[in-house]
Amino acid sequence: MPAVLYGLSSAPHTRASSHRMRHVTLQRGAKVIGSLLLLIMLTVGSLARPIEATDVVTVKVLSLMYGAGSPNDVVDSLNAGLGASLAAREDEVSSMFKVSLIQPSSYDEPIEQLFNTTVERTNNELLVIVGPLGNQNVLWVQDRLEVHDLVAFAPLSYSDKTRGWNPHFYYPSVEPDAELLALVRYAIVFLRVPRVGFMYLKDTHFGETSLLFARDVMSMMGYKLCGTFAIEGGDDRSEDATFEAEWKQFVDTRPQAVLLFGSPHDLTAKFITKMVTDNRTAGAYVLTVSNMQNFLLKNWKNALEVAGANLKPGQIVITGTSPLAGDAQYEVIQRFQREMTKHLETNKDWGGFAKPGHFSTNHNDGELMVLGWLAGELLVRALVESVSLTNRTLFKASLYNQRRYLIDDMVIGDFGGECSEDAQRQGAVRRCNQGGNIVYMKKVVDQYHLEPLREGFLTWGTSRCFSEGVRVGAPLSGVVILASDHTVAHRANSRYFSGATALSRNDRIWEDDRLFLHPLESSLSGAATDLHDNRDKIVISAVFGVVTNDVLSTEGLIFFDPMVVFPQLSMFRRHVIHFFPTLAQELYVFARYLSHSESSFADAIIRSDEAGEIAKVLAMSLVTFGVSPGFGVFLDVASPIRESHLKRGGDTFVLGLTAPDVKLISKHLETHPEARVFITFTDLVLLYEEFISEFNATTSTKAQRLFFATSLPHWADNSSKSETITAYHRAIPDPKQWSPMSLRGFAIARVMQTLLAPMKKVNAALLAEQVFWQTSFVVDDMKYGPFNDVDCVANGVQLSSNCVWNYGATDIAVWSFARVLNPSLPVAEDPITPSMEYKKPREQLTSSEIAGIVMGSVIALMLFATLGVALLCSRRNKRDNDRAPREPTDPVTLIFTDIENSTAQWAAHPDLMTEAVAAHHRLIRALVLSHNCYEVKTIGDSFMIASKHPSQAVQLAADVQLMFLHNDWGTDVFDNFYRELEETNAKEDNEYTSPTACLDPEVYSRLWSGLRVRIGIHTGLCDIRHDEVTKGYDYYGPATNMAARTESVANGGQVLITHATYMSLSESERQQFGVTALGPVALRGVPQPVQLYQLSAVPGRTFAALRLDREYFFEDENETTNSTSENSSSRAELGESAQMIMTSLQMLLSTFKGPQREKLLTPYCERWRVPLPRKCTRVWDEEYCQEVMRRIAAKVGHVADHCAVGQSNHSTSTLSSASVVIISENKAFLDTCSSML
Repeated sequence: MPAVLYGLSSAPHTRASSHRMRHVTLQRGAKVIGSLLLLIMLTVGSLARPIEATDVVTVKVLSLMYGAGSPNDVVDSLNAGLGASLAAREDEVSSMFKVSLIQPSSYDEPIEQLFNTTVERTNNELLVIVGPLGNQNVLWVQDRLEVHDLVAFAPLSYSDKTRGWNPHFYYPSVEPDAELLALVRYAIVFLRVPRVGFMYLKDTHFGETSLLFARDVMSMMGYKLCGTFAIEGGDDRSEDATFEAEWKQFVDTRPQAVLLFGSPHDLTAKFITKMVTDNRTAGAYVLTVSNMQNFLLKNWKNALEVAGANLKPGQIVITGTSPLAGDAQYEVIQRFQREMTKHLETNKDWGGFAKPGHFSTNHNDGELMVLGWLAGELLVRALVESVSLTNRTLFKASLYNQRRYLIDDMVIGDFGGECSEDAQRQGAVRRCNQGGNIVYMKKVVDQYHLEPLREGFLTWGTSRCFSEGVRVGAPLSGVVILASDHTVAHRANSRYFSGATALSRNDRIWEDDRLFLHPLESSLSGAATDLHDNRDKIVISAVFGVVTNDVLSTEGLIFFDPMVVFPQLSMFRRHVIHFFPTLAQELYVFARYLSHSESSFADAIIRSDEAGEIAKVLAMSLVTFGVSPGFGVFLDVASPIRESHLKRGGDTFVLGLTAPDVKLISKHLETHPEARVFITFTDLVLLYEEFISEFNATTSTKAQRLFFATSLPHWADNSSKSETITAYHRAIPDPKQWSPMSLRGFAIARVMQTLLAPMKKVNAALLAEQVFWQTSFVVDDMKYGPFNDVDCVANGVQLSSNCVWNYGATDIAVWSFARVLNPSLPVAEDPITPSMEYKKPREQLTSSEIAGIVMGSVIALMLFATLGVALLCSRRNKRDNDRAPREPTDPVTLIFTDIENSTAQWAAHPDLMTEAVAAHHRLIRALVLSHNCYEVKTIGDSFMIASKHPSQAVQLAADVQLMFLHNDWGTDVFDNFYRELEETNAKEDNEYTSPTACLDPEVYSRLWSGLRVRIGIHTGLCDIRHDEVTKGYDYYGPATNMAARTESVANGGQVLITHATYMSLSESERQQFGVTALGPVALRGVPQPVQLYQLSAVPGRTFAALRLDREYFFEDENETTNSTSENSSSRAELGESAQMIMTSLQMLLSTFKGPQREKLLTPYCERWRVPLPRKCTRVWDEEYCQEVMRRIAAKVGHVADHCAVGQSNHSTSTLSSASVVIISENKAFLDTCSSML
């Protein structure tokens, strides 16, 4: 037997008009093998004799590739392919055997007649069957093959009843269930449609068992069929009502894709027509197996013509058992094309094919030709390797002698027969008559051409015979945003996507192959909208890579390893998971490194919308390790970094880079040899190409003085012993593709494999649950975690300051950029896992505070009366600081409240207001205690409250409104006041609509009662200070300002919460608190609109438009604004306390001139939230100073009076504290240097 396998060819097949049965006999011409063979035989002492021409065996091959109602073009294509293979192999095997190909005299000849006649004529000679074609023919021949001990090669049937172990059927392709498995997987993993339906006909050989198999596969993947169309497939086709009823229930399930498994039948054709003509399903995908291809395409085309519609490319998806005839990426197809072309050129009798290249233009015929050609290739190889070409039993046995066939780059097999279990355990294949292990897939495009769908290809290797043992897990469908409007983000995410998908770039099923990432072509600005719009159309569970804050706010998704273009601090959000260092972790590690390098101070240039908050975290980190914060430059994201900002050497943090900044940093390092620059890892990966280009082109040592922190190993280290890098290089062998961003994506994919392993179903909520349940992950040589979402509270006692973590980076090292260029260099600082424990810095007075003390000492007596009242109140109570948020790294939820139009009501009803405000204070303080919140201070009628937990804060606000609604105010004066005020506003403003004045009294009483309080809530990091005088805590910074501004735009009875607070709530808490999104709202002093939500504290309440014309504090010396609770003091009489304060102020300031008075009075206006009156000149003249003093006196006196009569358990010592809330136009971004702390 020859060492190299060859094929066999038949004589050209011709079809004469008479369609006579003909025996096409291979030409004789075998020659005796020469002296070389004789020499070999003599050398080995073989007993065999030379093969002579008389020893050549004739093998009869019966082609049953016809019938069963198949169109002539289908039959011709199959047999043309078979003939091309046999013709091409003719000369190669002519010395071993000849083939006599038996074909029907006519396609109308019954298959039974041809089979029986041929079997009788061949007696017991070797007879091989090719085919049959069609389900009925295969079922008919099944028993007869066993009777005559025959084997049928490449039978084509769609019935699963002919599959399974049967040594008389020799299949080169996969079974229909494997094709169904591939279709289900493609629909869920790649089409990502949440609703998949199934169609089949009952009581047929096709569909019933497929339905059960489809359900099993869907269940394995964590899904269910949305609906099933099932109808009797008998001969009675007149039951239109039954069909219509079944169609209605099916289409009501809104299928987005349909698995079509109805046998070729009129009812199946009717179903196809319905799919095309019903608007509810006209756009749905239709997926079916290869044996339904011709039937589906024919009826789909007819239905489109009836409907007057056009083919939608890609709507029809069909599996295949072989590559397409035009898919020349395969060597086997390249050879097919050559041999098929030659065969058609030399056999003009194939009249149905207009030209030799017919298979390249008619894709359906071409695919059938490939099937026939592969059947011939398999047959020839089986004959070559057979131990006997005369004995049917020996021939059949040899087919299962652990047989595997290599056809160019295609492998068919293993085929195996009966064997012991011991042999099977050692690798033998047992009871396997199917050699196919690849499912191909294609889509139908314009002109009904077929295009390969390579992502749908599926293989499970040769270790399994059938697909029944193949397991598929629930997939994670994620997206990476490819932003067309942001070159840097697009490039970075492309690399990230490349690395993350490197593990799943083949079509082989693995049980841990469950992460499927898809690119989302969008813009960075429009990605959030696109995500939201696609939620009902496709399944998206997770988002990876570079995102925006708007994207992070998308509900129902989980975000793994999110990065933003400009730096920001991460807060605990259960649906945002960080596996690599957060900004705070990087800054902490940097500070530790600086302390080891004996650095005395570090400057900072921060370009971010959170520049101020980032500066505070940086300062805390530096102070923790004994490094002093230097100067700081805060920039908004649109402002450039200038050379003047990098004005000196030493250590500088430059956070938030754009491409031009790379050259600026490079120049700075060259100009200042002693300078060092620290950047974030996100900036490095986003601008990696720019950094490589700039720093790799010079021999300067500047790369040694550019630092970043990372937990990744070196992506380009060929000598690395890291398991992660070994796997990374194996998955991406091209060094040109190695980058930190692609490694980051690859590492995340490996984490996802571990995360998904135990999950039976996958969605965003379950993924978050799994992260916090598994707590820690060890993947290859990298450790992540622990992650924790449970507060450290036991029996109401806070055990630790920070117990919730959604970040899990460990082993964070400091690198110089020189190590990026040369992996052999060591890291600058060995890896550590930062504790994130900060030392509380010693409180120091800034220059402005010192100046305030000096000025305050001059006029200390002017608050004498207020201090007396405050001391009197403070004797009654003691501050309960256990409820106060105290950790500077934990977000604080701040609540601001204020009574609507309190000043006017004080002026109109001072007696009633005294009792009402006392009740107001009493009710709110009771709720503060019951909700475990902390009263920071009261300022007039306003409360400032802090909470450790946003849910408690929101619940408190809701309960305030309900408590006020049900409180017995003892009068309807306040309700009448608000009603009259609304009526007046409606008369003065035609666009104003009164929300409550026109309500029916009964309806009004269910919604409103007494004083109306507006409330604003915001969550964020604060500058937390403890006042040694009041022994209480106060909260400063942008978060405080944001909460106050939010309250200032609310209406009475309305509760507004910011997006930060809303996102800090869990998903269940958001559902518990009914909220209405108000959209982005422009707040004065805030650079970008803020997303606000209205809490439905009292369902049914309606409100006027937001008070966007109101503001808490003065803007500049030429403009004044309205106070939240006090109007101009000139409009109200001064109380006794206020008169005393006014007199004291006049006496103390009488010796000072106007400019000096301005300097002395301005800080107190700011501290006490007193608005400045309008003025026509820039100089504070006598009249203007008197008005300012009157306002201060009115505000302070008003507060002192009510504190004195308060009947509650709170301490008012905060009234004299230096930690009174300051709300001012403190711009977040500075173009010049200023003190960071």
